[in-house]
Amino acid sequence: MRCGGYIPDSDSLFRQSVYPVSFKGRAFAWDKCLNLSDQNEGSLLASLTWERYVPTEKLIHGYGCRLAFRRNERKLAAAKLKDAEAKLKDKDRQVYCGAYELKGKAIRDLQATEGLDEILSADVVHHVEVEGEIAHADLRIFLKPGSVASVEGTKTAIEDRLWNNCSGPLRHICDCDKDIAEHPSASLATPPAGAYSDTRSYTLRLWCMVRFQICDWLWRNNLWH
Repeated sequence: MRCGGYIPDSDSLFRQSVYPVSFKGRAFAWDKCLNLSDQNEGSLLASLTWERYVPTEKLIHGYGCRLAFRRNERKLAAAKLKDAEAKLKDKDRQVYCGAYELKGKAIRDLQATEGLDEILSADVVHHVEVEGEIAHADLRIFLKPGSVASVEGTKTAIEDRLWNNCSGPLRHICDCDKDIAEHPSASLATPPAGAYSDTRSYTLRLWCMVRFQICDWLWRNNLWH
């Protein structure tokens, strides 16, 4: 059994939504949720999670809760450099809200999408994070040199195409955020492709869980390659 490697077109990937990063004020903003960051080598990048290593909704949300928690810890650590008694203010708090699903094929098909001729290649690759998140994957898009008049316009067009291929949302409230009276997860919008549905058979879901447990054990024991 190989752990890692190529992500099949049929596999699901998830984009986590975190407040306030994925919002404009209190309103959910799909373009901010699917934001692509500019890279020095002329590419666009976004982080996803691969279903192979988050084969259940509980694991998907566990990743999201840890993501927001680490961001809050970094914010608090930075504040304490200036004031040892500092506490994280509610307005600065990162809150995980849920996730949206994309298929590997929808990402790779961007290269052949009409109206997006500036895309040289589009792919999603498994990339274990330094922080030890085995499920992490990179959505990476390379643009043709000299073909883009407005990078921001191209990014918006790509984000729009991705949003049209998303399904969801899978809403969630982390235990640490149950004190929030009006949780922002309620604002997550349903994308054009509709609500998320796990179409895997019971047998396949069971196999995916067993595969994950084996890979996770290998990873934690430094035997994973």
